[in-house]
Amino acid sequence: MDTVIIGGGPAGALTALALGRAATIVDPAARLGPGSAYATREPRHLLNSRAGSMSVDPADPGDFATWARCRPDAFLPRGTYGAYLADRLGAVRHLARRAVRVRPAGSAWAVELSDGTTRPASAVVLALGPPPPVFPSAATVGVRRAPGYVPVPWSPGALDRVRPADRVLLLGTGLTAVDAVLTLLSRGHTGQIVAVSRHGLLPRAHTDLPTPAPVRAWESAPPGLRGLLREVRGSADWRATVDALRPRVDQVWAGLTLQEQQRFLRHLARYWEVHRHRCAPEVAATIAAAREARALVVAAGRVSEIRSVPPGFEVGLAGGRWTFDAVVNCTGPGHPAGLPLVRSLVADGLARADPLALGIDVDAAGRPVGRHSLPTEGLYVVGSLRRGRWWETTAIPEIRDQAYAIGGRLAAVPAHHAA
Repeated sequence: MDTVIIGGGPAGALTALALGRAATIVDPAARLGPGSAYATREPRHLLNSRAGSMSVDPADPGDFATWARCRPDAFLPRGTYGAYLADRLGAVRHLARRAVRVRPAGSAWAVELSDGTTRPASAVVLALGPPPPVFPSAATVGVRRAPGYVPVPWSPGALDRVRPADRVLLLGTGLTAVDAVLTLLSRGHTGQIVAVSRHGLLPRAHTDLPTPAPVRAWESAPPGLRGLLREVRGSADWRATVDALRPRVDQVWAGLTLQEQQRFLRHLARYWEVHRHRCAPEVAATIAAAREARALVVAAGRVSEIRSVPPGFEVGLAGGRWTFDAVVNCTGPGHPAGLPLVRSLVADGLARADPLALGIDVDAAGRPVGRHSLPTEGLYVVGSLRRGRWWETTAIPEIRDQAYAIGGRLAAVPAHHAA
């Protein structure tokens, strides 16, 4: 029996590469590797990291730049990176099915598939990717069925229902909203686009060239949340400081109390996100030009109501009533309970939510913690579902490190017994 990886996107591909040939990927998608994030064919959708940091091989950091024949400091189209993932993954055992349940089977595992069959596994890795966005709490039920509502903007063809002259509301101002704006503009959209979020903050921009590391090399993590804030605020170059802190983020996060983590989520998380997850300089310039021309308006505030009023929507925002032809949900990943397989694992006592309810509770090895507060041996989580315990877990370098750590563990312990 081999290891079964559930999920064929970037996290699943990186895990398969880490495991070598001793893995089978279970995913209904026909094409493995790119997932939804890197399957885009829009050339304006650029990576928000430089090519030099995106290698699939931790032993060869320059592999992607060499493959793409570009400078390590370049920001390439995300579709190019998707092609790279697929190429490096190569031929792998693939079951084009959906996993509906994972359960212990003696000293091994059984993965129940959507076609009614069961796949045995020596170990199982959950590489499910981010959950879909949550339906807006301010929206009435009729909005879900309205033709102008786009629930998941990164699905292929999702924005095809938006007409060129439509007045569009984007719920969210993060990288997903930026992608939606770029897609609409590339199609010659002439209607006004309004992006709204509680803070009204857009992702900051990378510099054209990498910034040098600060004098302080973060040899030790600052104590507590206040110490972290003092370090960042007192830095001469916030970009360099944030980048230098990145390898230490999980250490800092683990050192915070639960109350400090909750305060961070309430008051600081959005500010961290826009400085940490920056966009390419060309993307930032396009967004700035759209705002200057009033083709894009960014607003801060809470949406109090969204009602479907054919042929469009009526929206309560900033104390007034607005009308839109289309509404696009760009709020980002939703709750892990939105994934049926996660609900099944929790119901079976093999996993539980982390204390912040951001994902699955895991131990240091990435094993989900089950009903009896013990790690479930032979079952692993990689990627965004770790976020409650490991905050920095959504970008390729961190997911790659997780995948290779799991690969090394499975190689060292060839047989596992299910807890």
